[in-house]
Amino acid sequence: MEQSVNIKFCFKLGRTATETHEMLVKVDAVSKKCVFEWFRDGKEDVKDEPRSGRPPTSTTPDNIERVGRMLADDRRLSLRMIAEELKMNLDSVSNVIHEHLQKRRKKVYAFPTLLRSSNV
Repeated sequence: MEQSVNIKFCFKLGRTATETHEMLVKVDAVSKKCVFEWFRDGKEDVKDEPRSGRPPTSTTPDNIERVGRMLADDRRLSLRMIAEELKMNLDSVSNVIHEHLQKRRKKVYAFPTLLRSSNV
């Protein structure tokens, strides 16, 4: 959506599609095809349009709850273990954990014990 707002801004300023694309490339923002489609179609709305296709089947409220319960029972479960148990795709499990449950892996740092003259 951020790219859409940028393109709309340039469009409203009267910039050409080429000028807009050159400006956005400087900040590594968007493809040339996207910019030219916007100018060709004269889009005004910056919201994503609905897409056709198969609706997601793995990220149902039931599956989200099941993944949450499994993690609550044992937080050491791997993505692969959860995916196998629930017969879900590995990417879907990752999406549920990170996007829907807002869980992040905690970084654990191990500090080696200091060698003292008495230990050597």
